[in-house]
Amino acid sequence: MARTFGIKFICMTLIFVMAMTLVNTYNVNVHAEVSVPRIIKVGLNYGSSAKTAATVTSQRGFYAGTYDDRTFLEEAIIENTTVMVRSTENGIVVQDTDGATLYAEHDGKGVGLRPIYTDYWEEKFTFEGSSYRGSLNLIRDGDAFAAINVVDIDLYLYGVVSREMSDTWPIEALKAQAVCSRNYAAQNIGKHSGYGFDVCANTHCQMYTGMSREAQSIYDAVDSTRGMVMTYNGELCSCYYASSMGSSTEDIKYVWGNELPYLVSVDNSFEDTDNISNGRWSGVLSVQEASTIMRNRGYDVGDVQKIEALEYSPSGRVTKLRVTGNTAIKTLELEECRTVFGSVTKSQMFTVVGDGDAQAQANIFVTDGETLIRRRPTQIEILTDMGRYGLSGDALYTTNGVYQHTYADSQESSAPNTSFTFTGTGWGHGVGMSQYGAKGMAENGYSFIEILTHYFSGAVVDSVY
Repeated sequence: MARTFGIKFICMTLIFVMAMTLVNTYNVNVHAEVSVPRIIKVGLNYGSSAKTAATVTSQRGFYAGTYDDRTFLEEAIIENTTVMVRSTENGIVVQDTDGATLYAEHDGKGVGLRPIYTDYWEEKFTFEGSSYRGSLNLIRDGDAFAAINVVDIDLYLYGVVSREMSDTWPIEALKAQAVCSRNYAAQNIGKHSGYGFDVCANTHCQMYTGMSREAQSIYDAVDSTRGMVMTYNGELCSCYYASSMGSSTEDIKYVWGNELPYLVSVDNSFEDTDNISNGRWSGVLSVQEASTIMRNRGYDVGDVQKIEALEYSPSGRVTKLRVTGNTAIKTLELEECRTVFGSVTKSQMFTVVGDGDAQAQANIFVTDGETLIRRRPTQIEILTDMGRYGLSGDALYTTNGVYQHTYADSQESSAPNTSFTFTGTGWGHGVGMSQYGAKGMAENGYSFIEILTHYFSGAVVDSVY
């Protein structure tokens, strides 16, 4: 008869007591109506990385059976501590090291392997040499099988926070990351449902490599924030984060086009941008490289002749990028300004110039109160009480009262561009929490709640389990 495995009552009781203790310690809110699943399904290998054979080990052997969504149904006990899993014409089979079948898939339900354990929190296995907590579900993926780690969401966070931040960073920054990552996981349940799991294990979702980088500081950060999430008006927040963001974060509308009241541009001055990896960056693309990238992206403009940042957000990120080729022109907007040339552009906060004279012309940035727009001096009109006037002449002069600098305003370049230099600030999309900014705030004495409520304006920290 099939048995259903669940979290032991005593564990749930301890978790509840811990959560209530944390509520008192950190003065967080409690919103029982916010639902956060306790079990998450993480895709380790699937699609092009799906396996036809793999080695799985555990210290005490395995319970074998099937998964009904997140519930494991035991059908057999395998005492072998090392097994081989193979994809065959008749389905997925579990074999011993001599090739004898120990358990076989039936009715196309896949194979679940749950390590035999004495303590729920010590449920561990290795898959192809990498160690994971929780258990393993193997389902057909073409002629191979997808490997899915079925694991408690907080045990999953041990493997996420340890990849998203260094375990040597201040504990309050690690706590802030733990809450952000819990929010992301909870909001993305079923994101990869077409493959049979919730989230993947790479940067498309959140980096996750199981137990490989776990450390005591990571345990402390996850355990001390157990059950805590960010909410706004009683609903889970989209807690985006990125490595670095320069002097300010970005309003989500200038990256993905939608608007959320808690994802607006805020000060990020605690980030030590000048002294971190990729805080400041530059990169060069030749005309040939830029042209190939555009074609590969489906935007065949011929040979790229010019790349121009036309509009910027108030925080200085490119929101409109025009690529001019000898056969067509393509204008890109919002996040695609960063991703189209993603091999060199680490963020949307950049400038681009060609090595010909055309892109070294003088420019003035004007604003409508929302967006910064680049114009040449001769494209600017000035409104006065005497009427509307255009600027004339072929040069722009700037001065600080002592020194004066002249910028030419030529309509044509003296030489064609052969390459484009991108120079920028920050690493990532720029929305939500800056990880290096969180580190800086923690180093200056701010708590994880203060960090989170700074980066997510108007949101609060809730305890939901």
